[in-house]
Amino acid sequence: MSQPYSPKILGFLCNWCCYTAADSAGVGRYQYPPNLRVIRMMCTGRLDPSFPLEGLANGADGIFVGGCHPGECHYIDGNYHALVSASLVHETLVRLGVKKERFLIEWASAAEGPNFVKIITAFTKQVASLGPLGEAEGLEPGALRERIAQAAETARGRKIRTGLINASREMMKSGDFSRPAIAGLVADKCAKALDEAMGAPSL
Repeated sequence: MSQPYSPKILGFLCNWCCYTAADSAGVGRYQYPPNLRVIRMMCTGRLDPSFPLEGLANGADGIFVGGCHPGECHYIDGNYHALVSASLVHETLVRLGVKKERFLIEWASAAEGPNFVKIITAFTKQVASLGPLGEAEGLEPGALRERIAQAAETARGRKIRTGLINASREMMKSGDFSRPAIAGLVADKCAKALDEAMGAPSL
């Protein structure tokens, strides 16, 4: 019987909550898969949508973003803005034909070491079931990573950034922080720029 695939997962963790939760899980000797490689951020609100795309382009099979629970951000609303960036990443992955299950944004407070373990364990299993990037997608890995790298460059463009800023403003104005509502705002503000840069959705 062949061994299950061991995926490479890159994590962007909030310093104040999710990173501390990971640290407390280690201190408490909770066991979770060793696949996660962590980049600590002061706030997930600083997450540029190009970061997860660059991670996938450079060898990761899955990307995890972990922050404070909504309403508990040390910088007031940083994690809400992270949801806007995450929605753009999901939209971009769909256009590239990449399984959106390879990208996850979730929350764990500093005191929730066991919850962090649960989230990471489930996500690792999910990515492992997809296999290496490109396998579940039926796409050649090298060419796919090159396309993702190009998408990361697109995400740094002025039109996309303007769309994200406008989506964030509309989100804060409406007070609707649900993921479907944010996805709708991102689609409304960024879809035209994505169409121009990347073409119509792949799926």
